[in-house]
Amino acid sequence: MFTHFEIGRVAGIPIYLDMMFVLVLLVLTYPYFTGGTTQAVSAGFIIVVGLLLSILLHELGHAFAGRLFRARVAHIELTGLGGLAHFERSLPRSVFARSTIYLAGPAVNLGLWYALGALAVQSYRVGAPLLAEPLGILAGWNFVLLVFNLLPAYPLDGGHTLDAWLGRLLGPVWSVRIVAGLGLLCAAGIAALALQSVAIFMFLVAVFLAMWNWQKLQSVGGWQR
Repeated sequence: MFTHFEIGRVAGIPIYLDMMFVLVLLVLTYPYFTGGTTQAVSAGFIIVVGLLLSILLHELGHAFAGRLFRARVAHIELTGLGGLAHFERSLPRSVFARSTIYLAGPAVNLGLWYALGALAVQSYRVGAPLLAEPLGILAGWNFVLLVFNLLPAYPLDGGHTLDAWLGRLLGPVWSVRIVAGLGLLCAAGIAALALQSVAIFMFLVAVFLAMWNWQKLQSVGGWQR
């Protein structure tokens, strides 16, 4: 059974979909598909497709920003924990270039947050609440994606951007130590929120961040000089 396959290409970039990504989206939206009404199912479908497109556009933001600095993306993956743009080679050493490439993804979510929010408000005004609800939810999710990706943790965009700047100021070892340390704190905070709200997926995200940042910290010898 194939669980990872190409679903198409955008500007020549292959897009691969992991079925775990679809499963996560369905778990997040299952109340709509079990609501028992056509309106609820339609709203769930809009949210699933909208989330998929939001994450894909986030990764394409990285890809198109990379082209400005001759850093091309080989392919994009949509996995159970989000999206990932695989560059053909290491990114430019320029802090400005790296920051632009890393922050392009969250910038896309910022634009989607504003645009979808405006469309939701307009839908309410013209008497289309059934469309306004899923659009409002998608706007909220894009805000979550924006904030989450700006956290100072590996492998998030905020962590990589902070690493680029700290690497210039303090060197590569201390930049990794600081970002990985902050990443462990972020993971602990997300885990605490997950336990309070009994959010299993959020807890898994916290575990993923903790493991990734712990490995990065160990890669530079921990906190030992």
